Amino acid sequence: MEDELLREEIDSFIANDSLLGKFYRDEKGHFFEDLTGEVRSDLRHLSEEKLFEYVTKCITKNSYEFWGERSDLADEYLAELNKSFESEDTYTANFSEEFYIETIKLIIQGGKWFEAFDIVEVDPSSEYQVIFRE
Repeated sequence: MEDELLREEIDSFIANDSLLGKFYRDEKGHFFEDLTGEVRSDLRHLSEEKLFEYVTKCITKNSYEFWGERSDLADEYLAELNKSFESEDTYTANFSEEFYIETIKLIIQGGKWFEAFDIVEVDPSSEYQVIFRE
């Protein structure tokens, strides 16, 4: 949890290169073109207001899918994201410790950060368990 890069991945509300980038998409892909960084051509006909509504709807849907049964964590993420949109200054996210723990688990299990690692449940009642394998 103390890995600054991993925390920045979660805390940063940048549409391309953070956890938010995972949610900034629909069934056709990311909302921005890879080469130009412009809004995808099939979305350019939308007014700014309609585009914002559509993107917000997709981010919300994708957040709930990412956190699955933990909708409370999706709610926490979306609340912080909304605060960042409303802030006129650079916003610093304020997530709970449980949020970080569960989100880091999901990121690791997704394979983006620590591909050689996996999350395993440890049975504290057992005297001996292998928790590291080569």
